[in-house]
Amino acid sequence: MEEESSSRSLLLEDFGQKVDLTRRIREVLLNYPEGTTVLKELIQNADDAGATKVCLCLDRRSHATTSLLSPKLAQWQGPALLAYNNGVFTEDDFASISRIGGSGKQSQAWKTGRFGVGFNSVYHLTDLPSFVSDKYVVLFDPQGDYLPNVSTLNPGKRIEYVSSSAISRYRDQLSPYCAFGCNMESSFPGTIFRFPLRNEEQASRSKLSKQAYMADDVSSMFVQLYEEGVFTLLFLKSVLCIEMYVWDTGMPEPRKTYSCSISLADSDTVWHRQTLLRLSKSINSSEYKMDGFLLDFLSEDISGDQSQKRVDTFYIMQTMASGSSRIGSFAASMSKDYDIHLLPWAAVAACISDNSSRVMVISSKMAGHFVSSPCQ
Repeated sequence: MEEESSSRSLLLEDFGQKVDLTRRIREVLLNYPEGTTVLKELIQNADDAGATKVCLCLDRRSHATTSLLSPKLAQWQGPALLAYNNGVFTEDDFASISRIGGSGKQSQAWKTGRFGVGFNSVYHLTDLPSFVSDKYVVLFDPQGDYLPNVSTLNPGKRIEYVSSSAISRYRDQLSPYCAFGCNMESSFPGTIFRFPLRNEEQASRSKLSKQAYMADDVSSMFVQLYEEGVFTLLFLKSVLCIEMYVWDTGMPEPRKTYSCSISLADSDTVWHRQTLLRLSKSINSSEYKMDGFLLDFLSEDISGDQSQKRVDTFYIMQTMASGSSRIGSFAASMSKDYDIHLLPWAAVAACISDNSSRVMVISSKMAGHFVSSPCQ
């Protein structure tokens, strides 16, 4: 009885190891450069989802602020980056994206690490990323400052918007996602991310990043991604087309500005691009396997009624690259000459177009994501 009485007299406080989410995100941003890195992470995540098409849209519009989840969200109704792909979130994907750096596919050698640490590079652009997929809309608020009834321990919300008819109560909140076939009334067979751009005032208060992003900054990123578009597509498994759009104020729909796609893709194209996936499943096999194939890439720069097109042809070789193999020896040489660390498999591509200088690109799996390096 004496011991029980003594225990009751103790003041027990909540105490334990905690993760400072905002600090963790700042650490991620230090290791992931700004610019097109963010866009490429979104494209590679879409590729892991099996998506065949990715559309990036600079939404320059300002949206209404009357029917929102919280009045504090009004400041995030301005210009944003939209990222659409035609893959749909699974429950595993929802779980994975909710864990910072917690990809559930690290053990699969052909995966880039779906929703691993790299996805969080989007916090370069925004404090409030969100997305819609299937029947859900998800909003993240790692600072716990903007969404209703959130905290740093519970920094987000998921809404089942179809059966709840959320669009009728929160039309202004959900209407910015109405793009690329999404109407926020029926289940959406794709995914649209929305990253409202952090302005200078928000940056001055942010615990995530002091870097503001203007719409023109994203426009510049689109130009750079277009210039690198072929290299971005070279070693993906599923994505066949990347398109970029601008949605100006007063326009009923977005306007396409750039595109990069695999020309005349067919079932053989898909088979060849899935080579690493197949080889990774037989990684313990002593049999040496290699696949080589040609791909034509169509790049298009659209300005008003004018369009400039360019076709580049690459020969691509992929293998589980052991040191004794020809491509393995080549990859080892490239690693030495260009300071790129290649893991047991690699892919090599050479541009053989008549209208371009000879360009070689090598790719390997490194630190959970693909590393590609062009060299003349």
